[in-house]
Amino acid sequence: MDAVPRAWIDELLGAIYPPACWVCGGWAADAFACTEHRLIRPPPAARCGRCALRLPRGVPDGERCLECRRAAPAFACTFVWGDWGPGPLREWVLAFKHGGRRDLAAPLASALVQALARARDGSLGGLLAGLLAGARDGAPSTFDVLVPVPLHPWRRLSRGYDQAHLLAKEVGRSLGLPTRRWLVRRRATPPQGGPGSASRAANVRDAFRAAWLSRRSIADARILLVDDVVTSGATVRECARVLRAAGAARVAVLALARASHGHAEPDASDETGALVPRPMPFGSASSANRDFDPPPE
Repeated sequence: MDAVPRAWIDELLGAIYPPACWVCGGWAADAFACTEHRLIRPPPAARCGRCALRLPRGVPDGERCLECRRAAPAFACTFVWGDWGPGPLREWVLAFKHGGRRDLAAPLASALVQALARARDGSLGGLLAGLLAGARDGAPSTFDVLVPVPLHPWRRLSRGYDQAHLLAKEVGRSLGLPTRRWLVRRRATPPQGGPGSASRAANVRDAFRAAWLSRRSIADARILLVDDVVTSGATVRECARVLRAAGAARVAVLALARASHGHAEPDASDETGALVPRPMPFGSASSANRDFDPPPE
């Protein structure tokens, strides 16, 4: 009998206080977003079996891209939700990364868990499915720990949080895996989007090290390296190299988006991202940042 009145109360509250989109504050068509900002599952796409770069038409899924053929990365593969570019995912990431919206970590982590699930059921290619073979209850049994790509301490202080660490913690909570700060950024690096790939690699070379007290734990660990957006791949390549050099048995990458050569990652030093609004009462949503295209990183 108590369930009926509770259902009525919930329906009444929903009418008085309709669900708001987490990105723009407008009326939400589902639990998180309006129709404009819904994170709809991307269609399957042929991707590089190592770095998840979208491959040219006609190239089979799971083949390695030219860069990974030239120099194989230290990570085994990359799991991504989708591609970086105009669309809902871009606005979610901008709000999360530059708009002070740490509350978006939970729904974005849910998208990352779905990306792993798609790989586990084989829809992202045989190699990725093979790495997740034997997973149970949604937790990849082939991984022991999640390690976020760290921000430099000064950048974390100015932003107020480390977005990759927040994502990793939420994903770990869903998968039942621990999150560890096993990487330290020893120096700040310039934006990654402007120069060529060789310069990007030079930017981050020796920019990371394994945390001193974690070296024994890293040995033989199967690590899922977490970041928000993979642009050229130079940062995750360097992080994976450091972890493997410290003794990690395997490293794979998990990210929300993979940038193609024509779309740059949001610049961590960009300040106009603060224009991304927090959720507002129904009917007062702003789209001031809708056409904002961040400087590259």
